[in-house]
Amino acid sequence: MLRRMKGDLVGSIFIFILLMVFWLLISASADWQHILVGAIFSFILTVFWTNLNISEEYKTEFTIKQLFLLIIYFIHLAKEIVLANITVAMIVLNPNLPISPGMVIMRCDLRRSLIRVLYVNSITLCPGTITVELEDNLLIVHAFTRTYAEELEHWPLYQKLLKIEDVYKK
Repeated sequence: MLRRMKGDLVGSIFIFILLMVFWLLISASADWQHILVGAIFSFILTVFWTNLNISEEYKTEFTIKQLFLLIIYFIHLAKEIVLANITVAMIVLNPNLPISPGMVIMRCDLRRSLIRVLYVNSITLCPGTITVELEDNLLIVHAFTRTYAEELEHWPLYQKLLKIEDVYKK
């Protein structure tokens, strides 16, 4: 059981750290009992995750460069969410209510599942847009205004995810 964890040690450590951070965020306590329980359950879940999902030909392939790029991505995502909230609030508070809702069909050239899910959820997190469907390399998005729809095709966060995905190739 632990043999597979050794085969993808970096991925296992990454999963363990993610689970511990999540545990500490939801437990809202940092005393030794919470940390110990979180560490035990994080370790058990990491072992089971590794045995279910990691094989010799498919490893997590997580690097420090990807972590750095993800941190930058989440900072930019937070900025985009705040700006989208302000824009939607201005539209809703405008007496003319200048909305022009519609659906947009776009190409999504991201290949890795996790990166694709991160992209479509980022679109949905930003007010004014909702991802309706992602099938193969086509993405259907409902946009609050025509401007939102046009901006999605050149969204800077998409370019950042392409950079993160390029790290996998190297």
